[in-house]
Amino acid sequence: MRPLMRREVLAAAAAPLLAPEGAALKTIAARRGIGFGSEVLQSELSRDPAYAALVARECALLVPGLEAKWDHTEPTEAVFDFVALDWIFDWAARHGLAVRLHTLVWGLAMPAWLPRALQDGRGADVLRRHVAAVAGRYAGRTLAWDVVNEVTDPRWAHGPEGLTLGPWRRALGAGYVDAAFRLAAAADPRALRFINDDDLEYDEPDRDAKRATYLRLIEGWLHDGAPLQGFGLQAHLKPERPFAAVAYRRFLAELAGMGLVLHITELDVQDHTLPADVPTRDRRISDVCRRYLDVALDERAVRAVLVWGLSSRYTYQTTDRSIRRSDGLEPRGLAYDRALQPTPLRAAIADALGAAPLRG
Repeated sequence: MRPLMRREVLAAAAAPLLAPEGAALKTIAARRGIGFGSEVLQSELSRDPAYAALVARECALLVPGLEAKWDHTEPTEAVFDFVALDWIFDWAARHGLAVRLHTLVWGLAMPAWLPRALQDGRGADVLRRHVAAVAGRYAGRTLAWDVVNEVTDPRWAHGPEGLTLGPWRRALGAGYVDAAFRLAAAADPRALRFINDDDLEYDEPDRDAKRATYLRLIEGWLHDGAPLQGFGLQAHLKPERPFAAVAYRRFLAELAGMGLVLHITELDVQDHTLPADVPTRDRRISDVCRRYLDVALDERAVRAVLVWGLSSRYTYQTTDRSIRRSDGLEPRGLAYDRALQPTPLRAAIADALGAAPLRG
């Protein structure tokens, strides 16, 4: 992504941040009993005052996109680095925002030393030390943790119970998920504890299988007493794929019926398959997101909506080659554009939040 020209920075700083409707997204959401927030990076907030002001205005929640992942918090074994994450907590406290953390245990974002430690049979000790140090540091200050991330998908090799054969499953067996939740509960009893995963909203046979596998696994974990409290729905929406509105609504209801809190954790629309024409693109993006949110927010157990980036000024959609637009155009699948002006998607999100059933 090219650096901003000085005139763009000045124009963005001077531009009004109020959307036509006036109310901030966090205010609209709060009226329905829902928390609204965004993924951020410490570098974005510290270097871009205009963007930081927009985040503070629109959001009640923050999720650090990188700073709480293992490769950032423990880059060298038993040597922890909390400088960037502490900065985010301090910034959030000054602006009255809550922090939701992502993620304790994942098969990616691993420092170079960690796979070797798992292969050497030290996985249980390493996991215990890491969770105690990281979750324990922010105990009582964190709204929620994505304790484990992306643990099953029929596209990948998996064990007989259904867990993907990633580094943690290979090192510690099927019990690693239960162990991670118990360790997280011990380190920070007050933070809500979530599983987080993607691509659960589509009308495709392997997505049917993924939803069914999660329901079976969660039922078993809860039966065994695992302190699992929530499910995170990533929702990186892909307009070219069919939305399983009925099956997805049923899936959310079944999760809620097990007593889980639900958060939409990584909402955006990936527009690289859509036409270049901006009005056409904006219409498709807004329609896709509104349809998704109308279904998801109909479930009252959904208590938070977090977008994965508030503005296309800072988004993985311009750096990830698999979803970057081949025509080089700015992605439109975020609430604000590069100049920090609201896109039609912002209005669609606001309308969906405003129409959601009131949470008790």
